[in-house]
Amino acid sequence: MKYVLVIVALCLFSPVFAQETSSTDPEKHAETINREIDQNMVTMSNLVEALANNLGQLHYLRTLCYSDRDQKWRNTAANLMNLEAPKPSARRKQLIRAFNNGYYMQKERYQTCEPTVSIDVAALAENGRRLSLMLADPYREQ
Repeated sequence: MKYVLVIVALCLFSPVFAQETSSTDPEKHAETINREIDQNMVTMSNLVEALANNLGQLHYLRTLCYSDRDQKWRNTAANLMNLEAPKPSARRKQLIRAFNNGYYMQKERYQTCEPTVSIDVAALAENGRRLSLMLADPYREQ
């Protein structure tokens, strides 16, 4: 039941960045970012940690292209952490570390809002949707 809030929030993912034409091949960029997301997921110890990392990446990209005041994905991650680890603990620190790692991963990649950001956001949104579906599956392996 504690995943319901997260699932609802992540099912509402939608790319909100304007699409622009770019000299970068969008299909090739999408393949690259999807491969990087998959490689990054291998380093995560569990699905909730992977979701926190994903939210950190989305948070950076959203604040980059909108405003530092836009805290949508940070607030979603805070809600996730409050459900998973309501009190200070090693688990909570692990989730915070995953969120921050995702944030800084995108910060290294982008310093300005570029047209390719929308491709990254779409890939991250799809990854978040997949993670939330896996978390909601009562028959998944623990």
